[in-house]
Amino acid sequence: MKSKGIRISDIKNGKCVPLSNLLETIQDEKQFFWAWLWLDVTPLKNEGQYVIELQKKINQSKGGLTATFESISETSKKIFQEIDLTIIACKTKENIHRYKEDKEMYETCDIVIEMIDGGFWEIFSKNGAWINQLAEKFQNIEFLTSDFQNKKP
Repeated sequence: MKSKGIRISDIKNGKCVPLSNLLETIQDEKQFFWAWLWLDVTPLKNEGQYVIELQKKINQSKGGLTATFESISETSKKIFQEIDLTIIACKTKENIHRYKEDKEMYETCDIVIEMIDGGFWEIFSKNGAWINQLAEKFQNIEFLTSDFQNKKP
Protein backbone atom coordinates (compact mmCIF):
# COMPACT_ATOMS: atom_id res chain seq x y z
CA MET A 1 0.00 0.00 0.00
CA LYS A 2 1.36 3.40 -0.96
CA SER A 3 1.87 6.07 1.66
CA LYS A 4 0.18 9.43 1.53
CA GLY A 5 1.88 12.49 2.94
CA ILE A 6 1.10 15.95 4.27
CA ARG A 7 3.16 18.98 5.24
CA ILE A 8 1.69 21.00 8.10
CA SER A 9 3.01 24.54 8.60
CA ASP A 10 0.38 25.91 11.00
CA ILE A 11 1.71 28.27 13.66
CA LYS A 12 0.40 28.20 17.23
CA ASN A 13 1.78 30.58 19.89
CA GLY A 14 4.65 31.63 17.62
CA LYS A 15 5.83 28.12 16.74
CA CYS A 16 4.68 25.15 14.71
CA VAL A 17 1.82 23.15 16.25
CA PRO A 18 3.12 20.81 18.96
CA LEU A 19 3.71 17.10 18.53
CA SER A 20 1.07 16.41 21.18
CA ASN A 21 -1.59 17.95 18.88
CA LEU A 22 -0.63 15.50 16.12
CA LEU A 23 -0.44 12.45 18.38
CA GLU A 24 -3.93 13.00 19.78
CA THR A 25 -5.36 12.43 16.28
CA ILE A 26 -3.89 8.92 15.92
CA GLN A 27 -6.38 6.09 16.34
CA ASP A 28 -5.55 2.44 16.99
CA GLU A 29 -2.02 3.38 18.07
CA LYS A 30 -1.60 0.05 19.88
CA GLN A 31 -1.48 -1.87 16.60
CA PHE A 32 1.97 -0.38 15.86
CA PHE A 33 5.53 -0.72 17.10
CA TRP A 34 6.93 2.78 17.72
CA ALA A 35 10.42 4.28 17.70
CA TRP A 36 12.20 7.60 17.96
CA LEU A 37 14.86 7.93 15.24
CA TRP A 38 15.91 11.50 16.02
CA LEU A 39 15.12 14.09 18.68
CA ASP A 40 16.30 17.72 18.84
CA VAL A 41 13.93 19.87 20.89
CA THR A 42 13.77 22.65 23.45
CA PRO A 43 12.33 21.20 26.67
CA LEU A 44 9.87 22.87 29.00
CA LYS A 45 11.28 24.32 32.21
CA ASN A 46 12.05 21.61 34.77
CA GLU A 47 12.10 18.93 32.04
CA GLY A 48 15.57 19.74 30.68
CA GLN A 49 17.56 16.92 32.28
CA TYR A 50 15.10 14.20 31.24
CA VAL A 51 14.72 15.46 27.67
CA ILE A 52 18.46 16.08 27.18
CA GLU A 53 19.26 12.53 28.35
CA LEU A 54 16.56 11.12 26.06
CA GLN A 55 17.92 13.10 23.09
CA LYS A 56 21.41 11.66 23.66
CA LYS A 57 20.06 8.13 23.98
CA ILE A 58 18.01 8.42 20.77
CA ASN A 59 20.51 10.29 18.63
CA GLN A 60 23.46 8.06 19.58
CA SER A 61 21.53 4.82 19.13
CA LYS A 62 22.39 2.61 16.19
CA GLY A 63 18.83 1.78 15.18
CA GLY A 64 16.68 4.33 16.98
CA LEU A 65 14.97 3.93 20.34
CA THR A 66 11.86 1.77 20.53
CA ALA A 67 9.12 3.20 22.70
CA THR A 68 5.46 2.82 23.49
CA PHE A 69 2.97 5.28 22.06
CA GLU A 70 2.15 6.30 25.63
CA SER A 71 5.78 7.18 26.41
CA ILE A 72 6.09 9.19 23.19
CA SER A 73 2.86 11.00 24.06
CA GLU A 74 4.09 11.73 27.61
CA THR A 75 7.43 12.99 26.29
CA SER A 76 5.63 15.26 23.82
CA LYS A 77 4.08 17.08 26.78
CA LYS A 78 7.59 17.91 28.11
CA ILE A 79 8.62 19.73 24.92
CA PHE A 80 8.47 23.50 24.55
CA GLN A 81 9.47 23.51 20.87
CA GLU A 82 10.31 20.78 18.37
CA ILE A 83 13.29 21.55 16.13
CA ASP A 84 14.09 18.26 14.37
CA LEU A 85 12.58 14.91 15.18
CA THR A 86 11.62 11.67 13.54
CA ILE A 87 9.18 9.09 14.89
CA ILE A 88 8.16 5.94 13.04
CA ALA A 89 5.42 3.39 13.61
CA CYS A 90 5.20 0.00 11.92
CA LYS A 91 2.90 -2.98 12.23
CA THR A 92 5.93 -5.21 11.69
CA LYS A 93 8.60 -5.00 14.40
CA GLU A 94 11.41 -5.81 11.93
CA ASN A 95 10.69 -2.54 10.09
CA ILE A 96 11.63 -0.50 13.17
CA HIS A 97 15.16 0.73 12.40
CA ARG A 98 17.03 3.63 10.82
CA TYR A 99 16.70 3.88 7.06
CA LYS A 100 19.42 4.92 4.61
CA GLU A 101 16.86 6.52 2.29
CA ASP A 102 13.90 8.64 3.40
CA LYS A 103 11.83 7.36 0.49
CA GLU A 104 12.21 3.75 1.69
CA MET A 105 11.23 4.78 5.23
CA TYR A 106 8.13 6.64 3.98
CA GLU A 107 7.04 3.67 1.88
CA THR A 108 7.86 0.93 4.44
CA CYS A 109 6.61 2.40 7.71
CA ASP A 110 2.92 2.73 8.46
CA ILE A 111 3.49 6.18 10.01
CA VAL A 112 6.42 8.61 9.77
CA ILE A 113 6.27 11.90 11.69
CA GLU A 114 9.06 14.41 11.08
CA MET A 115 9.65 17.96 12.24
CA ILE A 116 11.90 19.82 9.81
CA ASP A 117 14.02 22.72 11.14
CA GLY A 118 11.28 23.78 13.57
CA GLY A 119 9.25 25.08 10.64
CA PHE A 120 6.87 22.35 9.54
CA TRP A 121 5.77 18.76 10.02
CA GLU A 122 5.99 16.15 7.28
CA ILE A 123 3.82 13.13 7.98
CA PHE A 124 3.47 10.02 5.85
CA SER A 125 0.99 7.24 6.52
CA LYS A 126 -0.53 4.24 4.82
CA ASN A 127 -3.80 5.41 6.40
CA GLY A 128 -4.98 7.97 3.85
CA ALA A 129 -8.08 8.73 5.94
CA TRP A 130 -5.85 9.93 8.81
CA ILE A 131 -3.89 12.20 6.45
CA ASN A 132 -7.21 13.64 5.22
CA GLN A 133 -8.28 14.16 8.85
CA LEU A 134 -5.07 16.14 9.48
CA ALA A 135 -5.78 18.22 6.36
CA GLU A 136 -9.18 19.14 7.79
CA LYS A 137 -7.79 19.93 11.26
CA PHE A 138 -4.98 22.23 10.12
CA GLN A 139 -5.07 25.15 7.69
CA ASN A 140 -1.57 25.62 6.24
CA ILE A 141 -1.10 22.23 4.57
CA GLU A 142 0.30 20.70 1.41
CA PHE A 143 -0.14 17.10 0.27
CA LEU A 144 3.07 15.16 -0.46
CA THR A 145 3.94 11.92 -2.23
CA SER A 146 6.55 9.46 -1.00
CA ASP A 147 8.17 9.31 -4.43
CA PHE A 148 9.31 12.93 -4.08
CA GLN A 149 12.82 12.03 -5.26
CA ASN A 150 11.44 10.91 -8.61
CA LYS A 151 9.59 14.16 -9.33
CA LYS A 152 10.73 16.25 -12.24
CA PRO A 153 11.55 19.91 -11.51
